[in-house]
Amino acid sequence: MMPSENPKSSLPVLGVLLAAGLMAAAFILGVQFKNFRQPGTITVKGLAEKNFQSDSATWRSGVALHGDSYQTVLDALGSESKKLAAFLKKQGFDDTEIQTGLPQVERVYKDIRNEQGEIVGRSPNGYDGTLHITVNTKKLDKIQAAQTAIRSLRAKNDFIEFDAPQYLLGNLETIKRDLITHAAEDARKRAAEFAKTGGGKVGAMRSASQGSFNIYSDKGSSEEEDYGGTYDKSTVGKQVRLVVTIEYAID
Repeated sequence: MMPSENPKSSLPVLGVLLAAGLMAAAFILGVQFKNFRQPGTITVKGLAEKNFQSDSATWRSGVALHGDSYQTVLDALGSESKKLAAFLKKQGFDDTEIQTGLPQVERVYKDIRNEQGEIVGRSPNGYDGTLHITVNTKKLDKIQAAQTAIRSLRAKNDFIEFDAPQYLLGNLETIKRDLITHAAEDARKRAAEFAKTGGGKVGAMRSASQGSFNIYSDKGSSEEEDYGGTYDKSTVGKQVRLVVTIEYAID
């Protein structure tokens, strides 16, 4: 009869095997974790600014009249708008630069009040009419001269009205692409400065997005806008500013 195996004698061997298995599993998992661990990243903003001169302008003027009848107002709009168009041509604008809108005539009313000042009804009070003329031109010097001249014309004809000119930039997409390039370069320089302080170096770009794209007056702006944009059309000179946000790997 063979002697029976003592269960207690196998426990140390089992413990050694179990410990060895746990150590091997820990080693394998540690290597896998090291392989899958992502390197550090840094997110920075880059800024680019550049000054430009407007290359075109749009300027709206017009006539505003009041009369007792629809036809009276309509006829007056026609005759007075012709005088305004003649004035604009005299300022040096061509027919192709002058766009005359359609006349707008509407009936107006006045309130009827009782002795206590309360409104108790309304009654017809003639007609109001407007007609606008818009100049679209690249002759910025003539726009500025005409804006001065029309003030003298209005002093003698109070039915004339006009807005401030709007100065515009062309090729905005070309300008934007150029600024994106410079803003990205600025972002990488900033990332490199941050990485240097931590003993690292900038790696590959992980993600990038464009932030605000602003067109300010030539005096610029102290505002900080991350998104959206503004377009100041009041001055000939412009300061264009673009911001990008870029995430880089840090090696």
